[in-house]
Amino acid sequence: MLPLTSQQKEVFEFLCSFYNKHHHCPTYKEIAKAFNFSSDGTVRTYLEYLEKKGYIQRQKKARSIIIKHNPFQIPIMGTIHAGNPSEAIENIENTLQDLPLLSEKKNKFGLKIKGDSMIEAGIHENDIAIIDTSLTVKNANIVAAIINGEATLKRFYKRQKHIELIPENNRYSSIIIEKKDSSDCILGKCVGIIRSF
Repeated sequence: MLPLTSQQKEVFEFLCSFYNKHHHCPTYKEIAKAFNFSSDGTVRTYLEYLEKKGYIQRQKKARSIIIKHNPFQIPIMGTIHAGNPSEAIENIENTLQDLPLLSEKKNKFGLKIKGDSMIEAGIHENDIAIIDTSLTVKNANIVAAIINGEATLKRFYKRQKHIELIPENNRYSSIIIEKKDSSDCILGKCVGIIRSF
C-alpha cells in the first residue's frame, strides 16, 4: 500500500476507530462532522485517495466502506498451553478484529489455548486468550509466560522470594520462578477470553 499523508492517515484511523466501536462505517456526513469539513465533496476526495492507495474499498450504499487494512487488528500469535508449557510463541497464525475488547489496542495479541490446566477458571481448549503487554501484573491475575523458552497460561502470584504460576486444575503443579529470572518471562496479563463454543 502507498503511504498516506498525515491528514489522510487521520481520516483512515477515524474510519477504523468508528468501525471498531460501532461495527459499521461512518456516513459521509459523520466523517465531515468529525473533521469539520465543509462538504461531503471533501470527504469523497479523501475516500478516493484512501481507495486508490489500497486502504479501503467504496460501494454505493451508505456505510458501505470496506476497510482493507485495519491497524487495530489483533494478531493470534500461535498456541499457548493451559497445561504443561508448550513451545515458545513465534508465528502469527491469524488476526482478530472488530470486537470491543480489542479495539484500538496495539499492545494486545491473541493466543489459542491448548490443554486444560485453566479449566476451573473457565478457560477451555481452543479458546483464545487476549493478552495485554502494557498492563501491570498483580497477584491473582492470569498471565501468559515464557518458561525456559516455552509458553504457558497460569495465575500469577508474587511471593517473598519467587514468582508462583498456579494452574486452575488440581491435576497440575505450580511453576516456581526465581525473582531474578521473572522480568523477561511474563508476556502480559490476560484481559479476556474469546470462547471457542
